[in-house]
Amino acid sequence: MNNHYKWLPVVDVDRCTGCRACVNACGPRSLELVENIAVLVNPHTCGSEEHCIAPCEYDAIHMEWVEMTGDRSHGKWKS
Repeated sequence: MNNHYKWLPVVDVDRCTGCRACVNACGPRSLELVENIAVLVNPHTCGSEEHCIAPCEYDAIHMEWVEMTGDRSHGKWKS
């Protein structure tokens, strides 16, 4: 079976201040604050567009290839 990976935002919880900059920049609302930390609560809606990266003044969010399954019509995928 082939593994599939999606280009997704990953939050460094030690650097996240809960400022909401990435949450507010996320058009599909894939990110939310949970206990004052940004969390990718809905990776299936993420378009892999990286809009959430630049607004973060604390360098607390970056993109990685994350193994997952789902609708491959949303976001960037690789096998």
